[in-house]
This record gives sequence, structure tokens and C-alpha cells, in this order.
Amino acid sequence: MQTAQARNAREGITGVVLYDDSRFFQWLEGPEDGVERVMGSIRNDRRHTDLEVLSHHASPARRFDGWDMKLAARGIDPALWQGDVLEPPREIINDLRQRPAAAPNLLAKLIPLSGATGDSPLVKSLAGKSLGSATASILKDVLLTTVIPLLLHRRGWSAADAQHVLENPRAPELAELLVASDQAASLDLIRELRGEYVEARHLFAPLFEPGARSLGDLWGDDFCSEFEVTLGLCRMQTAIRLLGADTPRAVLSGVEPRVLIAPVPGEQHQLVAALDSEWLWSEGWSPQAEFPADDRALADLLSASWVDVLDLSLSAAFHREDRLPRLTRTIAQARRASLNPALVVVVGGRAFVEGGAVGPDVGADIASRTSLDVDRLMAQGMRTAGDARSRPAGSRRR
Repeated sequence: MQTAQARNAREGITGVVLYDDSRFFQWLEGPEDGVERVMGSIRNDRRHTDLEVLSHHASPARRFDGWDMKLAARGIDPALWQGDVLEPPREIINDLRQRPAAAPNLLAKLIPLSGATGDSPLVKSLAGKSLGSATASILKDVLLTTVIPLLLHRRGWSAADAQHVLENPRAPELAELLVASDQAASLDLIRELRGEYVEARHLFAPLFEPGARSLGDLWGDDFCSEFEVTLGLCRMQTAIRLLGADTPRAVLSGVEPRVLIAPVPGEQHQLVAALDSEWLWSEGWSPQAEFPADDRALADLLSASWVDVLDLSLSAAFHREDRLPRLTRTIAQARRASLNPALVVVVGGRAFVEGGAVGPDVGADIASRTSLDVDRLMAQGMRTAGDARSRPAGSRRR
């Protein structure tokens, strides 16, 4: 361990190695050339046999920042090792024995929760103390309504620019469980991460959306078929519906906007549409969900009744860049057919999260990166479009 730590420090490598009964699982991260040199040393060491690389990919950030190399092993006393070892939970060891191919996601569970913020003054001041529910609610309201908008304004950003949420490190694990034969395990994980007092919708952005993208990555790595990805997304939608059944519904003040939510015609994956519908419903809106077979069917819906916002979505799992030209034509035809000359069009899907595409690229007003606060995003788009002022005489809301 001392030799590995010194070498890793020189190469800028961090990670962890887990030992379990003559088998080792190791996580290495850092500059690509440094990782390759360390891997070369590992391959050339005759003490190592049956070496298998379970995952090799680029990552935007380190998972084990500050760990030159720690050892995770059962039956050792961490106090005797000056913080260089840790006792892995029994369930991680058991899962590794049953599913060794899932090691990358299982090792991610060893990541400390405190992270880089552990020495912040706020964390220190609250150490060992718990906030009452009323105090926590007030603090959350002040942060969301005052502090964050002020900081965004000073940076010249809008609320739409802030649609970024830290992903739960267990999202890839959820994806693997969704395509596994035992579906009880995926539901158990969702319930565990939901907690006792957290509304299921607050897991949309950190867990379900990145979990869907992880399903697409599994397909890209030939770990599962496209059918299994679709099945996994359907299972995710079912879980969201079940867990959101007890979500309290807000009371919407003022006139309720008319929102038509639909997957892009021809898109089989409906998760983005389902998440947006669930979020809007919980905020007191009554969105109309449709599944038009083609562009003509979508145009018929828009020409039959007034619609304030059209929410179109591509797959949450696949990138779908090849479908953007067709989406442009779909939106252009929808605008021509709409009774509302100031129709607000919102688009979503993985292509608008990672692919670099933005709303104007396809003729939309807004590209949503997440279902989080999609109601505010739509309301902002309606204000910008001046929908209320442009409503023709004789039109009415339902």
C-alpha cells in the first residue's frame, strides 16, 4: 500500500482497492497517461493473475479525490492504519461475490458522503446538531427564493441556466438493477434513496434521469439490448407512479396554463414526458398527455383546442442526435397548426442534456435539461412570449 500510494501520488492517481478472500477489486482514476502507466505496471507484475478490466471510460470528476489509495477489507481495525483502510459494509462484499461485473458501481458506494465540504464553516457549525423541520423548511425557502436567485442574477444567469443537479452516485447501480431479472432489488434501492420524508419527485433529477442515461450507456457497452433499455425505462416509470401516489398536490393560484405533453412522434421512450407530467401535476397543473403517431396527429391536436405550452421529448436514455432534423420539421408544422400564435415549445431528452443541442437549434423556445422546476421554466417562457396579450378573441381555456 505504501508503495502504491507513493507511485499514485507522483502520477496524480486516486482510488481504492477492495480485498475479499484472494480477490481484489481496484478503482483507478486520474490523468489518462498516468492511469495507463500504472495499469502497465499492474499487468507486468507476475503476482497478479486473471486481470480483468470491468470499466474504462472518461469521467468529468474524480470519485475518490484525496485518496492516493485506500484499502477496503473486512476484519481489520481502521484505527491501527491511520486512516488508510476502511471496513466495507457487508452488503457490498456480498453483492461483489454475486455480481462481480457490477464492481464499478458497488465500489462507488465507498465514496465518503462528506466530500470536500466537510471543513466548511457551515458544516462545522452544524456538526452534531439536527435542524427542526420548521427551521429546515424556512432555511430551504430562503435559499431557493432569495439567495440562489440573487447569486444567479449577479452572474448574469437565468433560472433556466441553473438546471443542474448533482447526480446520485448510485444511479448507474439502479440502471443495472432495472435490466436484471430480480425487479424487487431496483424498487428496494429506490425506496432506500427516497427516505422516509422525501417526495419521490425530488429523486427525478439526481437519480431517475441519470439512471436513464446509464441505461443507454449499458446498451452502448453491449451490456443489454435496446428492448431491455425500453423495458427498464418502463419499470422506472412504474416505480415513479407507485412512489408518487402519496405526493401532496399544490394548489395553483391564478389561471391554469394549458400544457400538451407528448413524446416526439416516433419516439418509443416516454420517460421524459412522464416525469414532466408528474412534476406539473404535483405543482397543481393539469397537463394533457398524448401520444401522437405522426406529425399530422400532433398538428390535429393543436388545431382542435388552445394550447399554451407544447412539451415534446426525445429519449432520456439515447442521444438521438440523428432525429434533431426531423424534430425541427415537427415543431415547424406544430406552430403552423396551433391556434396559439405565441405557442411556447419546450423540448427535452438526452440530446439536450449531453449532446450540446439547444432549443433554438430545432425551432423550440426552451430546452429543458431536467424535469426539476419545469413549471417555472414554462411559466418563464409564457411570460417571454407574451401569451396572454396575444390570445385571440373568442378563445378560451379548458
